[in-house]
Amino acid sequence: MSDRNQIFENLKLKLQNVGFKFLKNQQPFLQNRREQELVFEHPQLITKFERSGFSIKSKKFYIKPLSDDENCEIGLVTGKTSPLYKIKDLIAPNANDTFDNNLAWTNRENEKALDRLLIQISEYINAQELDFGTQYNTYLLTWNPTKWDWKDLKNQIEYLNQRGSADDRWSCGNSKSISKGDRIFLTRLGNEPKGIIASGYALTSPYPDIHWDEKKEKTTNYINIEFDVILDPEFDQIFGIEFIEKIDPNKIQHWFPQQSGISINTEIVDNLEASWLELISKNNRVIKNILMNNFSNDSNKSYFEGKSKEVLLTQYERNPAARKKSLEYHGFSCKICGFNFEQHFGEVGRGFIHVHHINPISTIAQKYQINPIEDLIPVCPNCHAMIHSKIPAYSITEIKNIRQINEKE
Repeated sequence: MSDRNQIFENLKLKLQNVGFKFLKNQQPFLQNRREQELVFEHPQLITKFERSGFSIKSKKFYIKPLSDDENCEIGLVTGKTSPLYKIKDLIAPNANDTFDNNLAWTNRENEKALDRLLIQISEYINAQELDFGTQYNTYLLTWNPTKWDWKDLKNQIEYLNQRGSADDRWSCGNSKSISKGDRIFLTRLGNEPKGIIASGYALTSPYPDIHWDEKKEKTTNYINIEFDVILDPEFDQIFGIEFIEKIDPNKIQHWFPQQSGISINTEIVDNLEASWLELISKNNRVIKNILMNNFSNDSNKSYFEGKSKEVLLTQYERNPAARKKSLEYHGFSCKICGFNFEQHFGEVGRGFIHVHHINPISTIAQKYQINPIEDLIPVCPNCHAMIHSKIPAYSITEIKNIRQINEKE
């Protein structure tokens, strides 16, 4: 039973790290054979739901046993009408509470649905907190497979290929300087092959939690990450020493540190991004995912775009705040043909539209600041594909003119 008590305590800490307020322990309603459940509230999350237009009936959240079996799963549940079950960008529940057949999120060996949900809740709450003037830094995290087995690596890669991104959390050692929106690279230490295998963006600032090495009875700092690329060291060519030597011939950066969470020298960042893109552009599996992601209904991770790149090979820095701000102004109808998904498909089409960058990334020689209203515009997938059917891409006006001419014919 002590192991189960530790599970409850660990989950309690994880919920508190993303803003949940612990209220009490209590016996589950009409479930006398079960262990006690933990009751939480999250006023900030409820407020965000209400601002998003949801009607809120249940404002409590529960970490509880999901059946009467003494070895049953422990998971998160809330009211059946909660927006947690309705927001399509949140990971779907992966379990059931047998008491009332309610859906639940739990962590399994190769399916950390509850952890991913908490990461997404944090991102959802903070989506509008980014500043146009924020300057982002680049950091290097480490993974040593001889010390820690990334058991769900294959699942994370598959999930990323299906969804365009994968959320996770990672130790950043003693680092406290990482901020939401910072660029993250992950380097593999220990056995060969050694080198950078993943990239993404920080979804949170560092927060303390129980150390990943259970033998060390202490805490360490973690950040939540949205990975945009994860290479498989068993099959993919990774960003190894030959690439590192090209971008850092004077060896001014420590690329294989024992300390996770060190900053990457600003003099190297542009060369790193360009060489990283060059490497992944040669990987058919990865580049297929990137192309899919560019034509997804996502937008920019930050309000800044990277150095000059081929438009169709650019992994845009997605940010729900930029997308939301653009669509609040422009609406959800295509600005070229007028197609609106909700009008044609009802609820299933509500909120679906692509967001196009009016200024092609390939025409910009350095980092620039995005105005979501002036630089982002909603277009349907068909018109979006036609815009990018040539390089450089067609302008909105050119595509409108082409469409009008052919409609007359």
